[in-house]
Amino acid sequence: MKKRILIRLSGIVILVFICCVAVRAGTAGEEELQKRIRFMMDTYVTIYAEGSEETASRAIGLALDRMQEIDTGFNIVNPKSPLYAFNHQGVPISDEEIVDLVRIALEVSQKTDGAFDITVCPLIKLWGFYGDSPHLPQEKQIKDCLRRIDYKYIVIKNGEVQSTKENTNIDLGAIAKGYAVSEAVKVLRGEGVTSALIDAGGDVYALGKKGGKLWKVGIRSPRGEDLLGYLEVEDLAVMGSGDYERFFMKDGRRYHHIFDPETGYPAEGLTGVTVISADPVVADAWATALFVMEPEKGLEIVEKIPGMETIMVTTSGEILYSSGLKNALKVVPKAK
Repeated sequence: MKKRILIRLSGIVILVFICCVAVRAGTAGEEELQKRIRFMMDTYVTIYAEGSEETASRAIGLALDRMQEIDTGFNIVNPKSPLYAFNHQGVPISDEEIVDLVRIALEVSQKTDGAFDITVCPLIKLWGFYGDSPHLPQEKQIKDCLRRIDYKYIVIKNGEVQSTKENTNIDLGAIAKGYAVSEAVKVLRGEGVTSALIDAGGDVYALGKKGGKLWKVGIRSPRGEDLLGYLEVEDLAVMGSGDYERFFMKDGRRYHHIFDPETGYPAEGLTGVTVISADPVVADAWATALFVMEPEKGLEIVEKIPGMETIMVTTSGEILYSSGLKNALKVVPKAK
């Protein structure tokens, strides 16, 4: 059974959303809300939790430590990371945690016909998105790079992540944040926290309720800083992907960091995708996959996945959403 999800703005239901931001402060009668912020995964991670300063703050600290541990271990530029050894020396990955996450990634790749692909990192590097100077490569460079990209080159054999093609690299950035969030939730629950919200640079998980009410998560437009509304959620992840996160403009065209593994160019057609699911890992991976896929095909697949909902905003401003949201969401026309 799908959870009921509402998006409201001043009492009006609204549908345009891509990036989740901010939560409202506590009100009278609610338990004290603790908060801590830490920079990791190239963003600021904020965790709010209800409870005493001693109990909730300790739980938040442990949750952030766990997320930091994942960020370090899954970092492709960390020489001590198994991913670094795999990408630079071709050393198979035996770390069970990474193996399990790669397995999930490959499953999403199979279900999306390769729209989600953890081997696209050579493209990201070629386009300069790992550094501070992204640029448009030459056509020949892109075609040469594509020869190294295909999720089917990655296999799990004898409990290890291996490659069937030389110089195949992987990057779990499109799924690792969701995993880090899911692990943080486990830590919080293990410490007895029943009400918390994790905001990992706009990717959110709401644990339980806040003061007996659903958590209210602000929603930002993909083409501005305006707050369009908020989402009321409980025990759900809200993960987004969009062309507004990392991009550069050239000759009036926007080039962003989410690549179509088939063309070697940034995916076209959408400005953003939001996925709502109880599983942060699934939500994170599918937010990227759906951004790359043809929208109608993506919606068709989502309809067959229990517990998952999505909203897509096209480059023309059209809003598409899964049927589970149909009774809860209404489009508010833009003021003329």
